[in-house]
Amino acid sequence: MFRRYLIFYLILLASILTGCHRGANLPASVDAHHLKYDIEYMEEKAGDIPTKFLPGTMDAYYTRHHVYTKIEGFFSQFTLVQIADLKRKRVTTLLDFFGTHVCYTGQAGELPAGIEEPEQLDIRFTGDTMTIGGFLSERITVETAETQFDIYSTREIRVRNPNISTPYQMVHYPLTDFRIQLSKLKMSLTCSNSRYEPIDSNIFTIPSNYKPVNRATMEEIINNLFTKD
Repeated sequence: MFRRYLIFYLILLASILTGCHRGANLPASVDAHHLKYDIEYMEEKAGDIPTKFLPGTMDAYYTRHHVYTKIEGFFSQFTLVQIADLKRKRVTTLLDFFGTHVCYTGQAGELPAGIEEPEQLDIRFTGDTMTIGGFLSERITVETAETQFDIYSTREIRVRNPNISTPYQMVHYPLTDFRIQLSKLKMSLTCSNSRYEPIDSNIFTIPSNYKPVNRATMEEIINNLFTKD
């Protein structure tokens, strides 16, 4: 009996220690498509905060095995990062706010902490195209229980499972224009420019000073940070 509990304890301890750390070794640098997205907020306020004071851009790096997104705001007093492990279909959310560092790694197929999934999401590929951020992009009609709108994806970037950080996981090519809701913030993101460049693969490694928390805690922190209700 003691041996059984010891084994269980060791497995649990290992999962806690590795829960927010990269599982696979990578070379020192990797080639990435670096896309910069302009953020447009669909409401004038988030709680008591005018959205005009919130971040206006998001950086995304698409590689063969990972997608890394980063939003900075409040004069660099907070940073929200999502690291998507495309092979394992898991996303780690890292939040640095006023010197406090926390992270949460979801289960396979789980949306990142704070990202809302629309009810009754249905998509239709139209075949219509336009150029967005330098990429030929296909228009996709999205219908939810509440509304209907268009998003765009491009086949010019070949990455498997590129959208596991979004509700549009069924779209197999990177998004160049889309809507997303983080906590109570409803945002529209549009690719404005891009470049192909080598990047330091350490950005996919979780720094040791980030404390793992559970999903409920991470979402509570994000809600308080972005809405100030």
